[in-house]
Amino acid sequence: MLNQFLSSANWLAIIVAAIAYYALGALWFSVLFGKQWMALNGIPEPTPERKEEMKKLMMPMLLKSLVMSLVLAFFIGLIGMSIGIHQCVPGIKLGLGLSVIAVIPLIMADMYLMKPLKLWVIDAGYHIIGIVLMSIIISVWQ
Repeated sequence: MLNQFLSSANWLAIIVAAIAYYALGALWFSVLFGKQWMALNGIPEPTPERKEEMKKLMMPMLLKSLVMSLVLAFFIGLIGMSIGIHQCVPGIKLGLGLSVIAVIPLIMADMYLMKPLKLWVIDAGYHIIGIVLMSIIISVWQ
């Protein structure tokens, strides 16, 4: 099955889905919920000196995030192909099902770390919407 997927996968759809997830994260954790997310995590507003340090650290983290998005899109494509998903609504269902798998560890970690529920909602919301978005793109773009 893996060989069949590797030879017949729509690699452009996988790449676009990964970039969409990545772009959603950029918007989600900056414009939409950036300030709330930082406050809920106890991250103070960075000083100008700290901003310079963060610039050096950001590029490797952003590249790692993009690679992880590509891996996630690859496996969504593999799962979707293996169960024969080629339409939007089944793609949404696949994304929601996979989201459950993704957000349960977040709940567990936040529960033991005594993080606020609002933080979990921000983090889980990103993954749920992002995984559903990737699943739709990969499912319908044959």
